[in-house]
Amino acid sequence: MNRTYWIGREYKLYLESYGISSERVYKIAGLPYNMEKDGIHISRDQYIKFMDAIEESMDDDSMIRYSDISQVFAFSPPIFAGLCANNGLECFKRVAEYKKLIGPFIVIIEVNEEELTIRFTFDDEDQTKLPKLVSLTETMSMINMIRTGTGLNIIPTKIELEDACPKKIMDYFGVKPVLSDVSRLHFSLKDVNEPYITENNVMWKYLEPELKKRIQELEMDESFSAKVRTLLMELIPAGNGSIEVVARDMALSKRTLQRKLSEENTTFIKQVNHTRELMAKNFLMNSVLSTDEVAYLLGYSDMYVFMRAFRQWTGLTIKQFRQKHCVHEQHVGT
Repeated sequence: MNRTYWIGREYKLYLESYGISSERVYKIAGLPYNMEKDGIHISRDQYIKFMDAIEESMDDDSMIRYSDISQVFAFSPPIFAGLCANNGLECFKRVAEYKKLIGPFIVIIEVNEEELTIRFTFDDEDQTKLPKLVSLTETMSMINMIRTGTGLNIIPTKIELEDACPKKIMDYFGVKPVLSDVSRLHFSLKDVNEPYITENNVMWKYLEPELKKRIQELEMDESFSAKVRTLLMELIPAGNGSIEVVARDMALSKRTLQRKLSEENTTFIKQVNHTRELMAKNFLMNSVLSTDEVAYLLGYSDMYVFMRAFRQWTGLTIKQFRQKHCVHEQHVGT
C-alpha cells in the first residue's frame, strides 16, 4: 500500500515553539522548506527521515514538551479517542486502533493476568528500527495520557527501550528503563483499570463512527473522499479550505477533483460540511472556546451562519448541544 503522510506548513511553527530550528530539521530531512503550498505529502521513508531530523535537533526538555498531549491543539484521533475512554485499558486499545491514522507505526497491546504491555513498532513488523525520538516520545505520550485521564501520577512497572535514556526523561518516567531489542511499556492491571476523569461516552458516540470509517477507508485505500477530508482537517482552521486550495495541494485540477468526488456519489461541499460538523462537535466540547471562536476556526465569518449550519447538521442549537454534554461556555454567545 503506497501511503503518504501530510506535513502541514504550520508544523514549522510547531517546531519553533519548542525551540527547534525548523529550517535545520527540513534541511536534514531533505524536505523543501519554502513551500508554495500549505504543506506536502511525504512517503514513509521520508517520514522516518523527518523524525530522525527532529530528534537530532532536540534536547531533553523539548522532547518532554513535545510529548505533552495537552499541547496537541489539532484534532488527533488516537489521543481524543483514548481520553474519551472509561479507563486506561480501553484508552490504550483505542490508541492502538487509531494510531495508524496519523503515521507509519503501530501500537500492539497485550494483556495477561497481571499487566498490560504496549509495544511500539513501524508498520513493517520490526524490520525498521524505531528512531530514538519516536520510541521516547511515544512512551512519554502514553504515560502522559494515563496520568491525564486518571488525574493520578501513575508510574509504569517497567519500560523497555532500544536506546539509552537521558536522566531527565528517566525522572519523568518515574522508573529506570532497561535496554531491550523492542520498545515496550508495562502497566499493572490495577493502574490501567483506574477510572478516567476525562471519560466522555456521549462525545465518543459522535466520533466513533467517523473514526471507524476513516480506518476502513485507510485499510481499503480506495476512498478519494477520505483524502479530501484529511486535507480539510488541516486547511479549514487556517482559512484555506477552498476547492482551489485542496485541488492544488492534491496536484489536481478543480474539475478532476470534482469528478473524482462525483464518482463516489459525493461533492466537495458535502465533504466540507462533513468535516466542519465533526470539528465543530470537537471544538464545542471545549468550554474555553466561545461560539464566535469556533465559527472562526471553521471558516465562518458570520457566527450566526455557523449557528444555523450547526442546527441543520445536528438538529440542536449550540446552546442545547453544550447543555446536553454538560459543557458551560465561559462567555456564552448563544
